Amino acid sequence: MTMFSSLSAAFTGMRGHTDAMQSISDNIVNIQTPGYKGAHTRFNEMIGESSRVGNRIAQAHMGSAPSTQFFIDKQGTIEFTNRSLDVAIQGRGFFVTNTELDGSGSVELTRNGQLLNKSENIGGVDQLFLSDVKGNVVLGWPTDAQGILQIGTDVSSLEPVRIDNNAFTITARASTVASLSVNLNPGAVTGESFGADIGVFDDLGTGHNINYSFAKTATLNQWDLTATVSDGTISTPMPITVTFDEVGQIISPTSQALALTYTNTGGGSATITTDFSNMSQFAGDFTLLDLSSDGNASGLLDSITFDETGDVIGNFSNGVARTIYKLPIAIVPEPNKMDLRFNTHYATNSRSGDISLFEADKTGLGDFVAGSIEASTTDLATEFSNMITAQQSFAMNGQSFRAILDMAEIATNLKR
Repeated sequence: MTMFSSLSAAFTGMRGHTDAMQSISDNIVNIQTPGYKGAHTRFNEMIGESSRVGNRIAQAHMGSAPSTQFFIDKQGTIEFTNRSLDVAIQGRGFFVTNTELDGSGSVELTRNGQLLNKSENIGGVDQLFLSDVKGNVVLGWPTDAQGILQIGTDVSSLEPVRIDNNAFTITARASTVASLSVNLNPGAVTGESFGADIGVFDDLGTGHNINYSFAKTATLNQWDLTATVSDGTISTPMPITVTFDEVGQIISPTSQALALTYTNTGGGSATITTDFSNMSQFAGDFTLLDLSSDGNASGLLDSITFDETGDVIGNFSNGVARTIYKLPIAIVPEPNKMDLRFNTHYATNSRSGDISLFEADKTGLGDFVAGSIEASTTDLATEFSNMITAQQSFAMNGQSFRAILDMAEIATNLKR
C-alpha cells in the first residue's frame, strides 16, 4: 500500500464515521418523532487502479465510502393517543401529502399521522385543511354532491382534505316515512293505553314529534290508534283500528299514511307513511322495540373522525355523520430507495418506482388506526452501541492518519 493510499484510507475512514455519527445523532434526536424511520450508515470499499502492465492490473485500496440507508418499510409500534386528529397505518403504505394547497408543489409520502389544522384564506374566505407536522396538506379521495366517493387510481384523483364548518353542509330534508315497532300487552284492560313518539322534520328542517297512542278496545285483539303532532295538525281521520290475529301478528293496518300540516311559518304540509309491520301483541309488558324516520335538519360540519378503512367521517351539527373523504394507502415498489425530504417525509424517484393507490378495505396491505400514532423505529440501546463503535473507529483512523504523517515527516528529514 502506498503512502497516498494509506492517507486516503485513514481520511475516508474518519469522514465516513463522521457521517455515521450524524445518522446516529438524527436517530436519537427523533426517538420520539411519530413515523420516523431509523437510518444506518454502511461502508463500501473504494478500489483505485494504480498501474496496468499487459493484462495485469495493480489495484490500490483507496479507503471507504459511507452510504446511509433508511429502513422506511420497517413497522413502528402503534401507540394509542385518543387524539381525534391522530391516525396511524398498521401494515404497508403511506399517507399522501402535497407541499402546496393548489397541487403545484411536490408530492411527499409519510407515515407520521399526527395531523393538524391548516388555515388558508382563499378568495377572502378562511378555509381549514388537514395538514401534517411539516405543513403539507393531506390528500384524500373526495365525495360528490350525493356523498358518493370518487375513487381514482393515481395521485391526480386526490384533493386536499378540507374540514372547516362550511366545507360541507347538509340541506334540510322533510320526513316522508317512519317506522314503529312496539309490543302491545294482550292482557290490557279496556281503555288502557301505551304511547310512543317519533321525531320528524318539516321542509325547513324544524323538528316535531308525532305521538302514537294505542288504547285497548273492548273487542278482542283490537286497539284504537290516535296520532297527534306537536306544532301541527293531522287531518287523517282518527282513531285508526289496529287488529292482530290470535297468535299476536298484526293484520291491519301494516302501514298508515298520515296527512298533516305544520303550524310553524314555512313548515308546510306533508304526508308521512308509517310502517307498522313489525308490531306485535305478545304476552308481556308494553315494549318499545324500535322507531325511526327519515328527514333531517340542516347542518354544518362540526368535527371529523377516522375509521379503519381510511374514511374521514364528518360529524355535523344536526347529529348526522357521513363520509366526506377517504384516505388512500399509497404503495411504492421500493420504499427504502425513496429520497428523504424531511425527517418523516419521502419523495419517489426512478429507483423507488411510482406511487400506486389502494383502498384499505379492498386490500390486505394495511389498516388505519384512529386515535393512534406510529412510534419511531429507533432503539436507544442500539444507537448507543453504534455510537461507541463509530467513535472507536474514528479514533483508530485518526491515529493511523497521524502515524502516516509522522512517517512522511521522518522520510522527508532523512532525504534532507
